[in-house]
Amino acid sequence: MLKKKKILFIAPVFHDYHILIVEKLTQMGAEVTFYPERDYSIRFKIINNFFNHWLPFKQSKHYRKIVRQTASQEFDYLFVIRGYMITSEFVKQFKEYHPEAKTIMYQWDSDRTNPFSSIVPLFDKVQSFDYEDCSNLNITYLPLFYTEDVAIEASKKHDIKYDFFLMGTYMPERYKALVRFKEALNDSYSLKSFIYIPSSSLKKERLKGVKLDNSLISTRHMSRDEYLETLNQSRVIVDVSNPRQTGLAMRIIEALASRRKILTVNKAILQDPYYNLNNIALFDPEHPEFDQRFVCSEFEGVADVLSIEQWIISVMNLVKVG
Repeated sequence: MLKKKKILFIAPVFHDYHILIVEKLTQMGAEVTFYPERDYSIRFKIINNFFNHWLPFKQSKHYRKIVRQTASQEFDYLFVIRGYMITSEFVKQFKEYHPEAKTIMYQWDSDRTNPFSSIVPLFDKVQSFDYEDCSNLNITYLPLFYTEDVAIEASKKHDIKYDFFLMGTYMPERYKALVRFKEALNDSYSLKSFIYIPSSSLKKERLKGVKLDNSLISTRHMSRDEYLETLNQSRVIVDVSNPRQTGLAMRIIEALASRRKILTVNKAILQDPYYNLNNIALFDPEHPEFDQRFVCSEFEGVADVLSIEQWIISVMNLVKVG
């Protein structure tokens, strides 16, 4: 499908998803040149946390470097996922050097979280996981995907250890929801929680006077293997989504692919074709409540979520899915 197609791929370095996408594109026949959407050095973290006004200059410099290093290469596609602070100058220069290439952008953050609306007209195709952005910006909705390691782990036999599993990167709203969730539990339920916070962000929060319980946070990532194992050892996955987005987070898609139930704060899930009141329920993060029948009953049916290959086929416009 992508045999010998040359792709310039720009994406976040996030839980190895960029590696898995590159591997799948390569398996499908493409030749991929990958660049991270930003610098991931300590220097960037310092600027991001303490000298935020320098970020536009730094990101512009980053994208100019990509243009310089790829100008003499041939490409059939520019494929951008998110593209943190990607510049219109970069997209225009790419088109000047590669006028025959197709430009594709997929957003797995909302426009409120990572503003991108100004460059939508510069791309041939734009899709997003966020319902609100798709409606407001007149772009196509495409949900996220699950990877092959999710399917492999889900196929194994697992004993249930936890009633609830809540994990994610630190946000004040997620941390506060976890505290209230733990307080609302009684002896009938067990919870596995894991909130990752980069050490630089932890220092920033402490400088602001924010008090965090060290037993509820970690400055190390949960390994992929540990995450998948815990996911399949849990009855219900607790999702405290970013309040600035309406799309379904990756952990929701991975939970559905693993036939795990979901308790979420994201009301937008009510309009999703995956919604099944037997498998998915809403909760109020201010006043968490638990329905024992929901927690203890079995997952019903099979959630028809996209595999990584199906997602690539759709986002690259190779064939229509479904």
